[in-house]
Amino acid sequence: MLDVRKAVASDIAAAVEMAEKAHRQYQKYQPKFWHKAPKSAAATERAFTSLLTETGTYFLIAAEGERRIGFVIARKFPASPIYDPGGDIYLIDDFYVVEPQHWLTTGEALLSHATTLLHEHGAVQILVTCAERDLAKAEMLRRSQLTIASNWWTKPLG
Repeated sequence: MLDVRKAVASDIAAAVEMAEKAHRQYQKYQPKFWHKAPKSAAATERAFTSLLTETGTYFLIAAEGERRIGFVIARKFPASPIYDPGGDIYLIDDFYVVEPQHWLTTGEALLSHATTLLHEHGAVQILVTCAERDLAKAEMLRRSQLTIASNWWTKPLG
């Protein structure tokens, strides 16, 4: 049975492991943009630990029994002064599951829990990052009624 809950310190190692696995895959998609730093796992562990108590951040973990199988981190994101979305925006950048086949179950459950929680706290919009070649995640986002608002194009200079 899937349990989605607020992450705690004992969840950090599993979240870092999922993030590192995804980062290795993303690096294959675009080697320059997603080039992993030599000590990325340690940096990720420090960052995730600090996010557990950061105001305006929601860090949720999905588990089946003792096994952590996904997580999502939503952070308050300032709107550009050019646009007026009518309230708070949250960026979901760190959002991973242990295996691609978990996106349509675990990923959807995490996103649903996060959006409900964010809406209850006044959010009017979420932004979710997804690599162009992360097809399973993109399919879950489409099924969850998210739409593409922007694409980032990159070119190594040198």
